[in-house]
Amino acid sequence: MNRQEIIDRLYREDPQFKEWKDKHDELDKQVAKLERHHPMTHDLQIEIEKLKKEKLYYKDLMERRIAEFIKTSKG
Repeated sequence: MNRQEIIDRLYREDPQFKEWKDKHDELDKQVAKLERHHPMTHDLQIEIEKLKKEKLYYKDLMERRIAEFIKTSKG
């Protein structure tokens, strides 16, 4: 099973993983939208950094769950 298949399976079968991925994807869209804003203000830059940190938090949670899945499926 490749990485994308694992992600797809976890997304379908693990409600917590689905919540994390949905939140991560939503934050990604928000960041992309804000980054297109011109002129870029200091407050906007701070907001973007805050959203990026939150996005990274959800990515880390998903990566741990993926690693757990791989570890348990090999054993």
